[in-house]
Amino acid sequence: MSKAPIVKGSKQLKMIVVPYRPWRKTLACLGILLLVAATGGGFYFYGYSEGVFINGDARQERDELIVQVDVMSSQLNILQQELTNSEQANAVDRQALEEVQGTIINLRETIAQLEEDVLYYKQIMSPENTETGLMISQLDLLQTDLQNRIRYRLELRQAGNNDNLVSGYVNVNILGTRDRQEISMPLRSLAVEEDQLDIKLQFRYFQNIQGELILPDGFLPLGVQILAVDEGNNGKTIQKSFAWLVE
Repeated sequence: MSKAPIVKGSKQLKMIVVPYRPWRKTLACLGILLLVAATGGGFYFYGYSEGVFINGDARQERDELIVQVDVMSSQLNILQQELTNSEQANAVDRQALEEVQGTIINLRETIAQLEEDVLYYKQIMSPENTETGLMISQLDLLQTDLQNRIRYRLELRQAGNNDNLVSGYVNVNILGTRDRQEISMPLRSLAVEEDQLDIKLQFRYFQNIQGELILPDGFLPLGVQILAVDEGNNGKTIQKSFAWLVE
């Protein structure tokens, strides 16, 4: 039996025979397209659901903020009304205070004149009973260009025998209210230049204590209380109160 001839110089390739099915490739492409569509749809619905959830939280926060704004607006309206009522009440109080101050000024002038008349008749009728020594004569309060800045002048004098030298001190306290509480403030805490609690006195006839004071915010002055002490040979302590009357 003869052998098949072998051709030298050529490469022999193995061949596989398969059935011819052209529709299989088409099905594979359709499968890939369906997988891509399903994946994209899944991401879309996931994103949509997350967006709905986040949007729901945002709406809830928005509603809560709207409620808070309404509450704060109501509180603001109440506070504004209270402020308006307070300003109106203060205006009425200031007007009433000015009227009372005007009446007191007139009365003080009348009383001062009567005291001078009484002292004159005392000297005539009973010279031996005439008051002598340290006296608190008068207190003047004058308005400056600034609303809360007041100029003051306190006069002390010696009645009777002026051969004696008055030597001592005087304390001045401003009485008033702050936050509806009664308080007393020493002159040195309000005065521009005065820094002594015990203001020195030394005179034979009279001595004036004067300067300017600044009223703190929220403080409503009502009166002035004065304590004067003569530490000399004719030792004497006197007190006198004045209403807060600014001219």
